[in-house]
Amino acid sequence: MEQNTRQNLVDAISTMMKPLVRLLINNGVTHADFADILKDVYVDSAIRHFSDNDRVNRSQIAVKTGLTRKEVKKVIDRALTDESQRRPRSRPERVLSGWHNDPNFTGPYGVPLELPYEAPEGEKSFAQLVRVYSGDMSAKVTLDELKRGGSVEEKDGLLRATRRYFEPRALSAELIARLGDIGHKFFSTAAANIEKTKQGRGYFDRRVYAEKGCTEDTILKFDAYIKEVGQEFLEELDRWLAANDDGQAAGPRKETGLYMVHYVEAAEDKTSLSELLEERGVSSE
Repeated sequence: MEQNTRQNLVDAISTMMKPLVRLLINNGVTHADFADILKDVYVDSAIRHFSDNDRVNRSQIAVKTGLTRKEVKKVIDRALTDESQRRPRSRPERVLSGWHNDPNFTGPYGVPLELPYEAPEGEKSFAQLVRVYSGDMSAKVTLDELKRGGSVEEKDGLLRATRRYFEPRALSAELIARLGDIGHKFFSTAAANIEKTKQGRGYFDRRVYAEKGCTEDTILKFDAYIKEVGQEFLEELDRWLAANDDGQAAGPRKETGLYMVHYVEAAEDKTSLSELLEERGVSSE
């Protein structure tokens, strides 16, 4: 790797990690915790993307990652014994998506059916919907989450989907898992576009922004506008995907979609550590 490329990557990582590290510190995740996480990710990536064959060669992984063989062994042993890595995650969004897109749970014009919580065998119910789209997740827990987020309402013994999306509660397991999922999607696209071999081969990656910034009042108005037109656009894309791929076509399949985010950032939050120290009047001793 050329020195300029390495330094540019280091600078980019430093910038993008600042809001994440702020979140980690605020929730008690220490540098040592994060260092262990990075070791896991380095070993995972070395095995997944840079291994010469299916065999796991710890010495080769150590060379690729810069970790010691002892550290590599510790990471692998921890992965093999950590049952939490294999526990299923709650997926209320999958349930809502199925409710809006599966012909078995929609009526005329694709409108989600109103469902009883439970029903006799062979009849449609919310419990059946959860079994199909959330595996062994409790139907009651899923319903409580969807109700709390305002995505489902109950009237006269029937459940009605009121939104196509699910908004987890602050710092819930679902919201934290969503952070990792969103980050993976965003950085996968960004990395693929950096490494593209030909012009025009990259994935869609565009943004619009106010060149001179905005006042807080304008930002609030912009946020309300985005939520209205952005939701309409995403629902149109959702309908397009449902209409253009029935899931039965042969060949390997990959997850795909579009993620949009309204970002608000202060210029001072992106300054370097040296600039921050200079601003605070700290000098080397």
